Amino acid sequence: MSHKILSNYLPDNSAPAAIIVGEGLTSTAVYKLITAQDVKRLLRPRKSFSHKGTYGHALIIAGQEQTMGAALLCATGCLYGGAGLTTASIPALGLTALNTALPEVMYLSREALEDRTNLEKFNSIAIGPGLGRDEPVAGLLQAAFSRNKPVVIDADAINLLAKEPEYLGSIPEGSVLTPHMKEFDGLFGEHHTWFHRIQTAREMAKKYQIVIVLKNQYTFIIDQRSSVYINQTGNSAMAQGGMGDVLTGLVAALIAQGYTPSDAAVLACNVHGSSGDALAANRYVVTASQVAKHIPEILKALLK
Repeated sequence: MSHKILSNYLPDNSAPAAIIVGEGLTSTAVYKLITAQDVKRLLRPRKSFSHKGTYGHALIIAGQEQTMGAALLCATGCLYGGAGLTTASIPALGLTALNTALPEVMYLSREALEDRTNLEKFNSIAIGPGLGRDEPVAGLLQAAFSRNKPVVIDADAINLLAKEPEYLGSIPEGSVLTPHMKEFDGLFGEHHTWFHRIQTAREMAKKYQIVIVLKNQYTFIIDQRSSVYINQTGNSAMAQGGMGDVLTGLVAALIAQGYTPSDAAVLACNVHGSSGDALAANRYVVTASQVAKHIPEILKALLK
């Protein structure tokens, strides 16, 4: 089995030279490079005899008046990621935009989240894109945590955790955090090297029994056992706003379909990046919307 050096996957080459990366998810190395074969093994084909209820119901809690696009992109990632049902809890002012852009996605008012029994029907919840940092966000986060089932946590929900670190202890086990570098440092303290950042992520993932998706050119997925999976799909044409919102929705879609949080994160990162790679073959830049809508083609190709 061939091995590669961890520093090759870090922007600052900060890892000790002795740290190697194993090939494939079954490698015994701490750091494992995700391969196409791994993704093919993880992905399940759609069943011949099935219906929308077979593939789960995902709830997206996102958006405010000025940032409704983030909520729509997250819901788009979930929809095209294959969730049987997708519901968006957004401000009522965004309902026209939701119905126009995504008629397949249902609506749940923010007020309805105050009754926690309304959350029991969902197989997965994602929270954070475009929520803003106002006081009501704390109540939304508490509602999402109240089921004590894994939650996909991104963007402003992560920023709230940084502001109110006491909530860290309330994160349900198996939850998936999807921060970019600045959000990660805001939550867990400033880091001067990427290797230090990844080591901290390993400690926090094990301490809180969560999955951390640390987004960069190479995305690192750290699971509850402190194993690190390195995703090598994706490219600089994807360096535009909204990509993380789509990824969050895709993770939620996969969890709703019954994938474990760790497998959902691995699959989502690889498929998200592969969608961008396919589009970038003929484009200078690709948008988050384009990446989301191309996901079904990537999933279909993986099953061939």
